[in-house]
Amino acid sequence: MRRTIVYVLIVLIAGLVIYAFQPPKPIGEGDTAPNITLQLLNGETRSLQDYRGKVVVLDFWATWCAPCRFTMPKMIQFHNRHRDKGVEVIGVAVDVTNRAEVEAFVKEMGVDYPIAVDSDASAKGAFEVKNLPTLFIIGKEGNILARLEGYDPQNTDKIIEETVQRAL
Repeated sequence: MRRTIVYVLIVLIAGLVIYAFQPPKPIGEGDTAPNITLQLLNGETRSLQDYRGKVVVLDFWATWCAPCRFTMPKMIQFHNRHRDKGVEVIGVAVDVTNRAEVEAFVKEMGVDYPIAVDSDASAKGAFEVKNLPTLFIIGKEGNILARLEGYDPQNTDKIIEETVQRAL
């Protein structure tokens, strides 16, 4: 009997220790989007709060990121299909060591939606972005509807479309 109690206590303590050291769940679906301030390439300063009432697709990317380069044309197409439907696509460049390099990249890719430069990594930190690309779909009331990390050609486009359609 005594051995059983000791064994149960050891298992219980081990389970609690393992649980205590689990990394926290990153900000995502169901959470309120942080009200970050965005410094846009066109010189404007906007807060995420300014977009309330619209569905926002926030796309974190970098010029050196190969999957980001692949997804950029798809985001342009998505923006062109949805810009008149209350959907705002905003790209957030997280590798801003040279603003001119970001501007050249945006021009080369033909991006026609707002691009923010996250020179102090505050937006990246607020959204707990660790991998690129990372995309957030934010509903009209400011809640995160989806967090997508990386790019899965089979599913990402479908998930974005379905989530945005439900949000509208």
